[in-house]
Amino acid sequence: MTARRKARGESPMPQAVSILALLLALSAAAPGQEAAQKKINVDFTVGWDGCYRPMEWTPIIVGITTPFKKPLDCVVQIAAAQDDLNRLQISRREVLMPGRTREIPLVTKFAFAVDTCSLSIYGTESSFFWSRNYELWNVSAGSRTLEPVGKDDVLIGVSGRQGFGVMQLPKASASDHEGHRGTVYAKYRFQRVLPADWTGYASLDLLLLYDLDWVQLSRHQRRAIAQWVTNGGRLLIVLGTHPLPDDHDLARLLPFAIGPIAEVKLHPRDLRDWGCSGAKRPSVACWSLAAARSARGWKAFTGRGTKVLWARGPVGFGKVGVLGFNPALLDVPRRAGSAGFWVPQIQPLLGRRKLLLTHNPRESNNRWDYELGPAARARNAVLEHLYSLEELRPIHIGWVVLVLATLAVLIGPVDYLVLKKLGRLPLTWVTASASIALFSVGAYYGVEYLRGGVLQTRVVSVLDGVAGSPTAWATRFAGIFAPHSDDYRLTGLDRSQWWSGMAPTQGDHLYRYSDRIASRNLYCTQHIDGGNLPHSVPINIWAMQCLLAEEPLAKMPLAASAKYDRQEREWVVTVNNLSETAISGGYLVVALDRQVALGPVPAGASREFRGRERSWQPWESHVQSVHRDSETAGRQATRVVAQTALAAEGAGRRTAAILDYLRSGAAVVCAEYDRAPVPFGIARRKCEFQHKQLARLVVFPDGRD
Repeated sequence: MTARRKARGESPMPQAVSILALLLALSAAAPGQEAAQKKINVDFTVGWDGCYRPMEWTPIIVGITTPFKKPLDCVVQIAAAQDDLNRLQISRREVLMPGRTREIPLVTKFAFAVDTCSLSIYGTESSFFWSRNYELWNVSAGSRTLEPVGKDDVLIGVSGRQGFGVMQLPKASASDHEGHRGTVYAKYRFQRVLPADWTGYASLDLLLLYDLDWVQLSRHQRRAIAQWVTNGGRLLIVLGTHPLPDDHDLARLLPFAIGPIAEVKLHPRDLRDWGCSGAKRPSVACWSLAAARSARGWKAFTGRGTKVLWARGPVGFGKVGVLGFNPALLDVPRRAGSAGFWVPQIQPLLGRRKLLLTHNPRESNNRWDYELGPAARARNAVLEHLYSLEELRPIHIGWVVLVLATLAVLIGPVDYLVLKKLGRLPLTWVTASASIALFSVGAYYGVEYLRGGVLQTRVVSVLDGVAGSPTAWATRFAGIFAPHSDDYRLTGLDRSQWWSGMAPTQGDHLYRYSDRIASRNLYCTQHIDGGNLPHSVPINIWAMQCLLAEEPLAKMPLAASAKYDRQEREWVVTVNNLSETAISGGYLVVALDRQVALGPVPAGASREFRGRERSWQPWESHVQSVHRDSETAGRQATRVVAQTALAAEGAGRRTAAILDYLRSGAAVVCAEYDRAPVPFGIARRKCEFQHKQLARLVVFPDGRD
């Protein structure tokens, strides 16, 4: 062939170029061809052993093993309905190494009885693509991957040891929440797959870490647990053979140091109270918790002895309990009775929720419907405020009647009389169609003129902190009104923020066979040890997309102190405004039903206020059901939006912790900002912002009984 080409005077170069191009194309498609020949192995685990709370953050583990010989740079993408209106799609970039299983921790939200969840993996620089739909709820087939946990139930996450019957709690106990009986769930996770973000623990009522190998926790896991606790989480640490280092993130949560381990003999009456009277070893090796006695707000338990056996107290907006010994060392013959030991350890950490020992625990009944709690009603009230725009209100019926009447007259008598006079009656079908088209265009631009408006964003923020502590958290409820259909992108976001969609709910129950639309998509990118940031927010014309953002704060926008003047019988409050926005007003909450009014404070200034207590309506009383079609309810929601937001998701647990602080003698300084800057923007858009912000700071007054 080459000789023949030379004889014809042709060059072999084009053939070489063609072969080279073919080889390059084959090499570029290699990953895709390998995938066709070999199957990728993907494991998909949802929730805490399948348990989750609908519309709240839920952890996911995606385990991937690739058959490739080279690292695969890819994007892992998961999408599912988070409620009846929004579909949350989360992406995360990963590099999969050959021959290794990569366990990728993700966090998302699921609606009640969500049917399916799609998982996709695609290469960023290759043609590789893998996708699968996982069925999560199929009642007709008798299969259900997800078990919804109700508002009256208790979900306990366990890691480390499973000794002393801790996993038998569901069979020997039940929960009681404001007189309603609930189910207790105890779900185990291996230490290596504990969530790496604080949102992975958001659905738990308690995390029980039983003699973990503390140094083996990754820095992401340690930070996640610590953040979750300060934001309202409840943690029980059971010490055992593994020492907890002083510089560990979990050790830094404690306001005291853990002392050396020593042998402690337990009192027989204490053992009997715990249901452990048959213990073969009444002595245990116990870590010293004596320093807990001097920690503010902490309670130390000694039983009938002198050594502190366990301690518990507030940490930020959460609670932590520390058990100084491994109860399995007691060597109790009957493990079934160990629930009597665990209940006293767990109960004080749950607040107003109670654990009851029972031989007939309540079985789960969350198959067909799901009862919502006060947080849903509070969310509806906040959404009512966000939706209360003139552009979103229905057009007055008079305009509709006028347009229809004009169209009827035009295509009726007027069209007939004009065409008859011109002798063109057969053309009525043309003129009528033209009139309808003209009025359709006119109606569109008329509505745009009346209701189009400009791009608007409404935000309600709740900022919470504790004086003398680095703990500070923010929850923001945002509504973006779009005058035009487009893809809106947020700017100025911090990597520690967690964004999700919000939608109103009807009534107090969700039902299995309700009509699900989930027509609005929210596209987010998730970062390890970071947040969930939206990179695409598509909004249709004349609609509003409501979002929820949660994040830890570096500091609060104010500092304050309070003391009680016994001689004058009044409170003295000093407020230092650290922000660049003036405080429009505020109040000092000194009891569950008592407050002191505070005045405005200019930006960057400090003011002292004096006042006497007066009656006050607690935050909980503002949580009410607000209906979308009620103008009166809308005005009420606008007036009390700051109060109702305190009970909604993201802020509700902190509010419960603040009420506990009030019961223990603390006070809360509340400052209102009407024109605080919004901590995000919208790319390439001019937007009108309206921001209502409430900051709460827990203080510890002087001179109080």
